[in-house]
Amino acid sequence: MTVIAKETLIGKPFPKRDAPDKTTGRATYLQDLVVPRMLFGKVLRTDRTHARILNIDTSGAAALPGVHAVITAQDTPLIPMGFAQDNLPLKHDKVRCIRDEIAAVAAETEEIAAHALSLIRVDYEDLPGLFSAEAALQEGAPTIHAQRPGNVVDIINYAHGDVAAGEQDSDFIVEDRFEMHFVTHCCMGASAVLAAFDTRGNLTIHSQTQVPFLYRREIAAIVGIDPGEILIIQPTIGGGFGARLDIYPFEPIAVFLARATRRPVKIAFVREEEFIASPTRQPVDVTLRSGVRKDGSLTFRDVSTLHDNGGYVSWGARTPLVMMMMTFASLYRLPHCRYKSTIVYTNNPYSGSFRGFGNLQATFPVESHMDRLAEAIGMDPLDFRLHNAHEPGDIGPQGSRFTSCGFRECLSLAAGRSEFRAKRRAALSAQSGTGAIKKGIGLAATIHVGGGAKIYRSDGCGTILKLDDFAHATVISGGTDIGQGLDTVLTQIVGEELGLQPDDVTVVNNDTDVAPWDVGVHASRSTFIAGNSARRAARKARERILEEAARQSNVPAE
Repeated sequence: MTVIAKETLIGKPFPKRDAPDKTTGRATYLQDLVVPRMLFGKVLRTDRTHARILNIDTSGAAALPGVHAVITAQDTPLIPMGFAQDNLPLKHDKVRCIRDEIAAVAAETEEIAAHALSLIRVDYEDLPGLFSAEAALQEGAPTIHAQRPGNVVDIINYAHGDVAAGEQDSDFIVEDRFEMHFVTHCCMGASAVLAAFDTRGNLTIHSQTQVPFLYRREIAAIVGIDPGEILIIQPTIGGGFGARLDIYPFEPIAVFLARATRRPVKIAFVREEEFIASPTRQPVDVTLRSGVRKDGSLTFRDVSTLHDNGGYVSWGARTPLVMMMMTFASLYRLPHCRYKSTIVYTNNPYSGSFRGFGNLQATFPVESHMDRLAEAIGMDPLDFRLHNAHEPGDIGPQGSRFTSCGFRECLSLAAGRSEFRAKRRAALSAQSGTGAIKKGIGLAATIHVGGGAKIYRSDGCGTILKLDDFAHATVISGGTDIGQGLDTVLTQIVGEELGLQPDDVTVVNNDTDVAPWDVGVHASRSTFIAGNSARRAARKARERILEEAARQSNVPAE
């Protein structure tokens, strides 16, 4: 019997499946999408940071030729959205930050829609603004949301061990304060949405969302439609990085405009609008106090963080939990830790999910602080980190078990290949010079969730595998590709299991009516969760094929 050796697809350079279409311009992004009878939507945003809305006059915009609809909050169900249900698609009583949505128009062209916005008149009563978390906590500060007097969104407390005992056990104690600023997304594909109703009242939304099945459920509640009557289609997406994890007001606004005009409506941001209206990384003020023994052992860490939440609650308000779990309480062996986080409403832009989700706001202060602790005891910063690094078998403060851990190996390998010690000696020597420009070298480590964080009750993903008469496999996956390369990974995995070449595998994952359920793209989960789902489906198919082949050929399946 001749046995043909299978050539593996894993561990080899492999071109992305979407690369030819993207590099030649054949890929269709939402900005490229045009459907019959489509209108263009535009959103009027306030130029105030905190004000009461007294009157909105849309008559001039409504009278403009080519305008098919002008809507305000009075034309919508007034159903709130967001984590805290504190944000309306169109504001009717107050504006709380500079990008708040006041009105929207749908017109024959983008130019007419933009002109119509300029004809809308809004009367305000200005209110005092709060532009820092500290100011928002001051006694007598104006209240941003009536249901949250004091402007506190949430307070998170955590502790393990006994910080007081850790202080007693310390030879040196160091305290630092760090301030992290706003950062705004800049995905290559600016935000956009296209909404259309069919003759039966079913809604189709072309969306850049990272969570299509959750998005369908949440937008159904906002616009008052049964989720089963909504279809989400994802076109080619020009990056997500967490920016597409939540629902933002312009999306239900497009639905309201489509309902009012009975025509498809597309809203697409220009780059300036993308910077104004996209979610930001949440700014954080961190006070960090830690102790260390002369032998280099960490004794305690005491952390206080103050978060500028902005005018509404989105995913940014959940970063303190990740900062605590992944970094402040868990990065390095730490016998005692105390953590308090205060999340505060301000009149600044509100923060959403952002790549690294809380890790950067915690890793920067912790690792900078580690250098200061090493300096306090006269210890090399690499040796200090190696001395306190986790090892296999360690149990984390929240009960997580380090069944495998390459922390020490990672630090040592990075330091060796970068020649860290030699470069650091040279940098320290150069610091004694008189020149204005100084050069330094740093070393930092991080720990972060990935590969299935179970943020929701389920972190599952479905796969339907179809094999045709010509040995071609179609993988229908709930996991979606937002530019990170999941389609390529699924092609490799299924091809590897079934012995197929990449060109014999097609991935379909952009339609909620076709694809099985998935929780969404976030936390670096897709290769692990969607990949294992596809792998199991392919293995089941292979087993059935081999069983039938064995029956017909009288050759064992093996």
